[in-house]
Amino acid sequence: MKKYGIMGGTFNPIHLGHLMISEYIRVDMGLDEIIFVPTGNPPHKETTDASLRYEMVELAVQENKYFSISDIEVKNSDISYTVDTISKLESELDGKIYFIIGSDTLFQLKTWKKIDLLFKRVEFICAIRPEYVSTQILALELKYLKQKYDAKINIVETPLYEISSTDLRNRISKDKSVKYLIPDVVIDFIKEKELYK
Repeated sequence: MKKYGIMGGTFNPIHLGHLMISEYIRVDMGLDEIIFVPTGNPPHKETTDASLRYEMVELAVQENKYFSISDIEVKNSDISYTVDTISKLESELDGKIYFIIGSDTLFQLKTWKKIDLLFKRVEFICAIRPEYVSTQILALELKYLKQKYDAKINIVETPLYEISSTDLRNRISKDKSVKYLIPDVVIDFIKEKELYK
C-alpha cells in the first residue's frame, strides 16, 4: 500500500525550509510520495492569488520525483477545510494518507473543523524542532489528543531551518536577496510577476 504525505500551506512563497522538511519526513517515515496542497481560500488569512502560489510550488517541486502538487484547494472557490480536502484526496488516492503539520499547528488541532472525523481518517506527522517545544508540554498535548480522539500522531524531529514567509516577503519588497532561501526558479518567477513589491 502506498503511503502519501500531504503537505498543506499557503506557500506564500514556498521556500527551502518547506522542501527540506518534506524530504526529511519522506525518508524518515518511509513515504512513497509527498503531495503539496497550496491553500485556495484559507479561512484564517488573506493571501496572494492562489494560482500564482500554485505555480510557485509547481516550479519548486519539479526536480524531486517523490514530490507532486494538487490543485484540489486552489480550484475550490469556497473556504477550504482540511477535513473536506482529505475526503476528496481519499477518493483520488489508493493508499494510506498522512497529514504533515508543524509543532505550532499541533496545539491548534482541537479547534479544527470536524477534527474528530479527521483523526479517524488520517495519521498526522508532526515535525518538531526539539529546542522549540517543551517535551513535557508536547507529551501532555499528545496524551490529551490520544485520549479524547484516539489520535495517531507521529513525531519527527527535523533539523532547524528557520525561515519565515513573512520575512521573505519583506526582504523581497525591499529588494534584498533571498538566494539560498527560496529555489532559484521561484525567485525568477517572483521577479517576472513582480510579486511582493
